Amino acid sequence: MVSVFAPVNIAWIKYMGKVAGKPSNPSLSMTLSRSGTHTRITRVGDADRLIFRFSDRGYVPPAVGLGKADAFLSDVGSFRSALEPFGFELNASPGVYEIYTRNTVPAGTGIATSASGFAALTLAWAGVLCGRDLPRFRECFEKDPALRKALAAVSARGSGSSCRSFGGPFVEWDPDSGITEWMPEGEYTDFILLLETEEKAVSSSEAHERVRTSPRFTGREERVTRRMTELRRILNSPDRSALAALVLDEAVDMHDLFHSSVPGFRYWNSESEAWIDRLRNRDAALPSGNGILTFDAGANAHLFVPTLEAPLWERYFSTVHPGLKTVMDVSGKGARFDDSDF
Repeated sequence: MVSVFAPVNIAWIKYMGKVAGKPSNPSLSMTLSRSGTHTRITRVGDADRLIFRFSDRGYVPPAVGLGKADAFLSDVGSFRSALEPFGFELNASPGVYEIYTRNTVPAGTGIATSASGFAALTLAWAGVLCGRDLPRFRECFEKDPALRKALAAVSARGSGSSCRSFGGPFVEWDPDSGITEWMPEGEYTDFILLLETEEKAVSSSEAHERVRTSPRFTGREERVTRRMTELRRILNSPDRSALAALVLDEAVDMHDLFHSSVPGFRYWNSESEAWIDRLRNRDAALPSGNGILTFDAGANAHLFVPTLEAPLWERYFSTVHPGLKTVMDVSGKGARFDDSDF
């Protein structure tokens, strides 16, 4: 039995769309600390092959997700190629394996639980495959960035953006060179604004395919490259207004791809657009001008603020928007083993 936790990561520079099966551009995200996926894998029976079953006591992915997870876990060769260079001999013992998984935030609503879910699945299954060598694997995973990067590359085969959940606080993913951690000055708190809790009708996987039909997909790589260059320049600037404008423009750019696809589709609702207006127009009620707003592939908003200002924003939400449900989280360092009774 192996238990892990993987946090969600929220992209400031988005990965959206593929060319020849690879991401069309690099991306950059902030890894959270408590919002994500707990996963436990336990061998529960004998069989002549590998059989995986999600426990109905926890989150059970939709049918397409179940098939994707089964194919991913059955590809033991990918795990072996990643782990053998670090001295781990894998034991893919046939049998029935139960997967119990639980998300700490609503799944399928644009809070990147597909990324945290696949990152957790990757780490837990790697631990199972290490067998008796699990204690050494845990120690090596905690201390060796190279091992985390190797596992992140495996995880990206199941969900591209899941590779960014193996590090933090900020992780850049280049499809050619893998993940690189960024350590900017200061700490951010993410207020997740729960504007929609129903699962979205268009999955992120389907969105990756549809956006290629948008006329705005041409030129997307160049626009992202410019934003990434500018982000490197201004990330540690004391004036966060330029940073906020860049991050929001990037989110709007991605959602414009959705709106202009054939057929077009929308994730935003009226409240999503109202929050864009508040931040763009610097609503006088906001406690400061340092809020950085973005959206993943969903209606829910992520409002990042300097952690020192978080109490001001908590009061703002409780007094100006008392009916709004929020989840508050801080930046984290990526996937980890978790021995708690979740």
